[in-house]
Amino acid sequence: MNAPEIETVLLACQAVERQGTFKSIELTMLLTRSFVVLAPFDQAKVRKIREVRTADAKAQGASRFQQMWYAAQAPFALIDGYPGMTLTDVLAELPTARTLGYVDIEEVGLVQGPAPGRFGPRTTGEPSYKLMFTMTTGEISLLVDGHTDLRELRRLLKEIAGDRFVADERSG
Repeated sequence: MNAPEIETVLLACQAVERQGTFKSIELTMLLTRSFVVLAPFDQAKVRKIREVRTADAKAQGASRFQQMWYAAQAPFALIDGYPGMTLTDVLAELPTARTLGYVDIEEVGLVQGPAPGRFGPRTTGEPSYKLMFTMTTGEISLLVDGHTDLRELRRLLKEIAGDRFVADERSG
């Protein structure tokens, strides 16, 4: 008998969930083989990472500008630690996270979102992508940060959700 596969994080990225006309929430989105985890973006943890990164850059003799640039990458460093973590460890670290089981998802849609703008995602770069989860209880619509590896996101969603995954041709 094979041991059950341990749920580990396959992809981590930043996302924004619109909760109303003028309200949105920044999230860390994690994908495993069976679940989508949506956790409020941990600003306190980002501040700690920023402080450590600034101190490291200063110790290496970086200029003030280089220190600020290195510290500004803290949000990306936050999500870099999640891939490979077990779902149990993630939920212990992020107790307010919501988990969506793929078995409860009727459709997963991915389309190119709006171009980065002043009030868009916190970072510029590639356009963001709109990721929609249609469930029996309603729809969750996310803007996924343009720095996310779109090919990997598409591959994982297609592999995990199967024929429930739909994407427009512009989304890669």
